[in-house]
Parts: sequence; structure tokens; C-alpha cells
Amino acid sequence: MNDPLLKALNLVVNEYDITFGVTLAVSGGVIAGTLISAKTFVADFSDSFSNAWPGGANEHVRSGFAVWGEPGSEKIHEEFIHLRDARYVFGAELTPSGLDGILWRGKLDSVTGFSLGAFTKN
Repeated sequence: MNDPLLKALNLVVNEYDITFGVTLAVSGGVIAGTLISAKTFVADFSDSFSNAWPGGANEHVRSGFAVWGEPGSEKIHEEFIHLRDARYVFGAELTPSGLDGILWRGKLDSVTGFSLGAFTKN
């Protein structure tokens, strides 16, 4: 599905680096989280991946991925939507069930529906 309203929301998030809760229906189910810009996603991804490197944080690894969020890289992210603290929704359950969700990146045209606001753990 290519929803022009969702695409417009995604463009605004990428342009102004704002965030808000969203729930997405995708072919694999329902996922809820905080919609973030591609720039924020790449920075968070770079930090997370670097910190998971054997032996501790690796600046070379972090900076290697961080270039994907630098000015001029916006075009490569236009077809994707990015979530922070994302959780898959299974009935009344959220996965992962801990305090923190996951970083999630998906194809914008693979989203079949959306709602503003995200499910939260009670």
C-alpha cells in the first residue's frame, strides 16, 4: 500500500526530526512504537551496533554506519519508516516485553494501515 498520508507524516518526521507514537499494520502483524526520523534511526542504530561489538564500543564501526545519516543521505531513506521502542503486538501481549523496545525499519509501502498512538505496557 502506498498511503499518501503516511508518506506525508514520514516526510514531516524526517524533515523536522519530531517523534510521536504510531501503530502499524504490516504483513507480519502489528507493530507499535515511536516514529522517528531516518537520521535519528541511523544514529541510534550506529551507537547500538557499535556498543554490541566484542570488546566494547567501537568508534570505527559506529562512524562507518553513522555516515548513512549525514546530510545528503535523505533520498536513500525516503521509502522506509523508522520506529524506536518498537514492539510487536500479539493480542494483549507486547514483544519484547521488557522496558525497552527495539529499533525497527520497514518499507513504507509494506504498511497496510496505521493509527496515531502506540500500545503501551500496563
